[in-house]
Amino acid sequence: MSGDVSAESNIPHSTPLRRFSILGFGLILLSVLLVVWKSSLDGAFQFDDHDNIINREATLWPLTEYLVNNRPVGLYSLAISKHWSGNSTFGFHLFNLAVHATNALLLFAGILLSRRIWLSNRDIVSGLSFWWVSTAALVALTWAIHPLTTQAVTYIVQRYESLSAMGYLGAWVGILIFQLSTSRSTRFAGSVVVLCSAWIGLLSKEVFATAPLVILLYQRLISEMKFASLFRFSWYVYLLMLSPFIWFIPSVSRWFDVAGASGSSGVGGSMGFGMRELSSWEYLRTQPEIILHYLKLSIWPDPLCIDYLWRIQKNPAVFLSLGAVILTLISIGLWSYCRGTIRAGVSGQTLAQTRAQTTLGLIGWGVLAFFFILAPTCSIVPIVDMAVEHRMYLPLTLVVAGIVFSVGYVVRCLWSNSENKPVLAIGVGLFVIAILSSLGWRTHVRNLDYRDELTIWMGVTEVSPGNPRGWYHVGSLMYKRGNPDAALPYMVSAVGIGGTRTPLYDVGLGDCLRKAGRSDEALYFYRRAVENRPKFAQAHNNLGVLYLDQQNDDMARKHFELAAELELPEAMNNLATVLERQGNHELAVVWLQRAIEAAKRENANGLSELIRRRLRKRLGSDSDNNREGSVP
Repeated sequence: MSGDVSAESNIPHSTPLRRFSILGFGLILLSVLLVVWKSSLDGAFQFDDHDNIINREATLWPLTEYLVNNRPVGLYSLAISKHWSGNSTFGFHLFNLAVHATNALLLFAGILLSRRIWLSNRDIVSGLSFWWVSTAALVALTWAIHPLTTQAVTYIVQRYESLSAMGYLGAWVGILIFQLSTSRSTRFAGSVVVLCSAWIGLLSKEVFATAPLVILLYQRLISEMKFASLFRFSWYVYLLMLSPFIWFIPSVSRWFDVAGASGSSGVGGSMGFGMRELSSWEYLRTQPEIILHYLKLSIWPDPLCIDYLWRIQKNPAVFLSLGAVILTLISIGLWSYCRGTIRAGVSGQTLAQTRAQTTLGLIGWGVLAFFFILAPTCSIVPIVDMAVEHRMYLPLTLVVAGIVFSVGYVVRCLWSNSENKPVLAIGVGLFVIAILSSLGWRTHVRNLDYRDELTIWMGVTEVSPGNPRGWYHVGSLMYKRGNPDAALPYMVSAVGIGGTRTPLYDVGLGDCLRKAGRSDEALYFYRRAVENRPKFAQAHNNLGVLYLDQQNDDMARKHFELAAELELPEAMNNLATVLERQGNHELAVVWLQRAIEAAKRENANGLSELIRRRLRKRLGSDSDNNREGSVP
């Protein structure tokens, strides 16, 4: 105990804290987090939320539908939220916030447990000092209210990321509990934490795949045990951590189908080696600039963007130089880790020397862990969305920890040489409050952006003006809100910037032109959409609406039939309108009945009720008012 106190004699408040004091820090952390994140509870559904939540039924049984998905825990959690909350976002956001708060507490606990292990290795029996507890709380709080975490928390469907991070942090804490424990019951508890965390993490997102290696390297460093001794001590805990790979490896094997498998990972899909639009080399050479962009946002989190649509880097001077920077960082991390691991705990060293070696090893581990965590999504496996901020959710903990501990080291040096410690303490306190207030306010403001889809997508057009999806979604939202004239220039920009004749953008522009009375131009873009994508139901439907407006019932019927065969309920409803005008009332009733069933399958309750009323009126005179021609 005396060795620890003398080593920290220059540190303010080095007296060990009681457990209730540590609990108090945890409650302060939780309270500030909840105050900052309160504004996230009113966020609206965004982008992928519609396909993953609104357009899915909240069926909790059987589990077959979820087990065939490569992220069943995350997907099932969304079903549970919808089961209890319906289409109200509050319950979804409350769940996401609870996961985020849990992650912050796990980070806080992990740092304190690591410190306890380091002290126990030196037979120092003193408790944790105010300095260490407050620093651990500051790391967890700074990360928890950092604006860069908003996409993984406030963007509902990205709970996959935060759940996977919870598994990662939970497994880390479980290993530390196991390492520190002296009783069989506590070690059993640590093993259970590891097992549950591993299954939650890996079945939520692929990020957890690197957790066993990252945690093993950390335990090797913090325990100061050789790998052989470490395996003898905790081999079965790592078997528990690896157990979900039995399910995971077959579920993701389709990503490696370079022959052109279908589905989410095949040719034309969004992820995997079989993608047609993006090769592994193109993806890899673009990632260095994206990773450095992430690091910039870690330090200065503004501006933030929900959808970058990052372009492939084609300039060798750029990707080679930036790639060299990344390789240099990895090399420094590897050297630091190896040197710190080999020298830490060597007999004959003073406490200060041992601390320095452990610190060096932790710096190296932090660098390596940062790149290991990003590896599944930022290396060679191509993903259509090359840059998304939620991927930095867990790696940000390492950046924040490095910054906070570095600043803490400077403060300790200043404290030991200060002649006026109260003034220094006040200055440091004000500095910390200013930083936390700035981060918290920026997070609060960003969460307000999520209350309206239009605000989010307007931000995309400002941050990433070369992204046609941003312009399209702004135009689409304006059109749906009854302002097609304002939507028109955004749709023109989407089509012009896209440059690849994207059928979705063509239909959106065609709709705006049709509403503006520019039928010939609308007809051109509708036709171009169906030529480029013959089975695009919405394009056929909206083209049919245009023909119907022009009294060309035969062409309208043709395109409505094509869209109806593709199970689009609006098209079935519109087809019934044409059939009624042609005097075929019986067939019109059949299509209205099919439209009701199709609308039910798509959870389009409003459309289903509208068609029901129309059917009850037996195709009354108001049928022309029931046409649906909308931006998808």
